[in-house]
Amino acid sequence: MKIDYGLEMSQSQKIIVSTNLVQSLKILSMTTLELENEIKKQAEENPIIEVEMQNSERKVDWERYINHLKHHTYNDKNESRYNADSEMDFENIISNNQNLYDYLKEQINCYKIDKTEEKVCEYIIDSLDENGYLKDEDLVIKDLNIDSSTYNRCKKYIQSLEPSGVGGSNLEESLIIQLRNLDIKDGLLEDIIKNDLNCIGNKKISLICKKYNINKSQCMNYIKLIKSLDPKPCEKFKLKDIIYIKPDVTVKKIDGEFVLEGNNTNDINIHINSFYKEILNDESSDIVAKKFIKDRLDSALNLIKSIEHRKSTTIMIANSILNKQKDFFEKGIHYIKPMKMQELAQELNIHQSTISRGVNGKYMLTPFGLFEFKYFFSKGLETQETEGVSSISIKKFIKDTIKNEDKSKPLSDEKIKVMLNNQGINIARRTVSKYREELEILPSSKRKTLISE
Repeated sequence: MKIDYGLEMSQSQKIIVSTNLVQSLKILSMTTLELENEIKKQAEENPIIEVEMQNSERKVDWERYINHLKHHTYNDKNESRYNADSEMDFENIISNNQNLYDYLKEQINCYKIDKTEEKVCEYIIDSLDENGYLKDEDLVIKDLNIDSSTYNRCKKYIQSLEPSGVGGSNLEESLIIQLRNLDIKDGLLEDIIKNDLNCIGNKKISLICKKYNINKSQCMNYIKLIKSLDPKPCEKFKLKDIIYIKPDVTVKKIDGEFVLEGNNTNDINIHINSFYKEILNDESSDIVAKKFIKDRLDSALNLIKSIEHRKSTTIMIANSILNKQKDFFEKGIHYIKPMKMQELAQELNIHQSTISRGVNGKYMLTPFGLFEFKYFFSKGLETQETEGVSSISIKKFIKDTIKNEDKSKPLSDEKIKVMLNNQGINIARRTVSKYREELEILPSSKRKTLISE
């Protein structure tokens, strides 16, 4: 989503647009369960919103409501090209047990950085506390024995990852990182965050206005934007309870062709409370009441837009996965090809961070089981034909080959490397060793020892 912060916009307008953008990006990153909870939460806070669970035939003509507010425009996107399967089997659910550190390292693997930077980034990630804070930077620099410029460059990589806000030293820095990841650069706003979060918490609005020489309206807009940020971006990784995930899309083979279907069976339909609609239509209604309703309607419309943006982005990414991974859908995980978020972002003409948020927590039900979108984005090796081969498929080859080897004559890493080379895959012996170790498989000498014992 691209927002043009033109010079003609007032500071107040910029903040309002930024707040809407924050919500849109936050919803894009949500899992289906998180989205359902967010809608319920907003419905509790906003009397305009009514929600209806399950499959409702009722559609909302949002354009009718916006016609009451001349300076608002909205394109109705209720009609979708993708229909849900009413008999969708949701028994294929998996638990999301990934921890914060593995999640961050997966994202770093998608960056085009050298080996030194990769090791520094991984060390920094391992040095984060459970809140995603980096407490002792001097100790990290000392342990790594690197110059400050290398460290700062790698720290910026970490701070650009999801969840946005990770890699700061405290709450204040975490919030500022979130702003900068949204391309919001406002020195005054950052000063308020650095120095006056307590004043916001204690509702000392007049004190903030006086200190920064701003009016109450501008101050409240700043506070609204700050409150839209996430004070605990790493909280969901601390949950110990198993969270069950439902697929966002399903891939089925129909008449010999693979078809992508969006799973809308659990959509929550959002409606406008008719009582408030009547107040808006009534010319004799109190102006203050109308303004209150209009503000709440704006909030509801932005929620709808954000949900539609999430849905369209999810489908767009899923379509790209389907088109690029046809061999996988035909033959299984051995045939996964490596995809890079940066390349897909360029192909779809959207920002890489949108891809990152769009694959986060989104799941695809395939003929071979349930997979998170980001499973299809991995480091790859190049074959002699320059066609990418996923590290996942290579690991599977190594695992299957060792499983079926002659137990009295275990295969060495060198022999496995030659087998892969014969298949046109350029891979070094040390890479085979690395993958084998990641699979927690002993070297051939140890496997032979175990057999002889």
